[in-house]
Amino acid sequence: MPYRASDDRTASRTFILHNIRETIMTAFSKKFYRSLEPLMKAVDHPRPLDLPVVFGRTAPMEFEIGFGNGEYLHRASLAAPERDFVGVEVAWASLKRALRRLSAPPRPNVRVMLMKAEVALERCFAPESLSVIRALFPVPWPDERRENKRLFQRAFLDLAASRLKSDGAFILVTDSPLLAEWTMGQAENSALRLDCEERPAEMDTKYERKWQGGGRLVFYHITGRKTLTPIVPPPQEIEMQAYYNDDFNPDTYNPQGCAGEIIVKFKEFMFDRSKNQGLTRVMVLEGPLTQEFFIRVILENGRWKFSPAIASQLFPTQGVARALELAAGIVS
Repeated sequence: MPYRASDDRTASRTFILHNIRETIMTAFSKKFYRSLEPLMKAVDHPRPLDLPVVFGRTAPMEFEIGFGNGEYLHRASLAAPERDFVGVEVAWASLKRALRRLSAPPRPNVRVMLMKAEVALERCFAPESLSVIRALFPVPWPDERRENKRLFQRAFLDLAASRLKSDGAFILVTDSPLLAEWTMGQAENSALRLDCEERPAEMDTKYERKWQGGGRLVFYHITGRKTLTPIVPPPQEIEMQAYYNDDFNPDTYNPQGCAGEIIVKFKEFMFDRSKNQGLTRVMVLEGPLTQEFFIRVILENGRWKFSPAIASQLFPTQGVARALELAAGIVS
């Protein structure tokens, strides 16, 4: 039967919130934030994002990868009020610092997301929707054994090109000659034509000042334009549904994950016997997308129902469906 997120939302929140209320209140206290206004959750919006609806206007859009403490995003959004800005970051601590900086003064032309850059570009932005894609001093991952962690691989450069407007610009600034050379190599035969120039410090960001303090005088500015617009297939999202099982024993419940193109890992399981309902925490990895969430199991009309605890907080993907099947024992 079709699954509606509203079916479980109220009961699930009651079950979860009494365990995490103190954590939430601490995290969102005035100690860390003046305003959460710039923070945007992609799952709350139709995808790809309708940018004129999000910002209330049509304007050139700049996308910053890994904004750190938000210094550049803060200055740029104030200096260019006629332009709109979206920044993505994977570190929660950095996002907190950026939110404080972006709150004074408040401004309507900037949004930030806690998300990997490749996931954001793939799922949240339409082809040819961005005027600038910028990354300032990303982690170079200098160890060759971790080369696969470097973001600017050929596939990502093609994805970036697909999201840039015809006259859009790609900008990467790094202190690492290794990363600069490697990125230029990845760009060969890609949809981006890149140039690399050695320039003095001019970005005035935390890491640039750090490297200056260490005696570095030259930085590598990689800039580029697209030579074509690659066709990147849109990511698949599916209609969510609940799964049912006639048999369930909370004392022996031990769902097994899976590996392969979709990776599912089950974490801890909690069960409330007085309410005949439980929660199991699960992590799903599909390419660059990682989702961690709770699956709720509850006795309903004599059958055990398995569904996301709060489905509205997820990208509804094949990996989520696979996790539900495994949790319910539909497949092994």
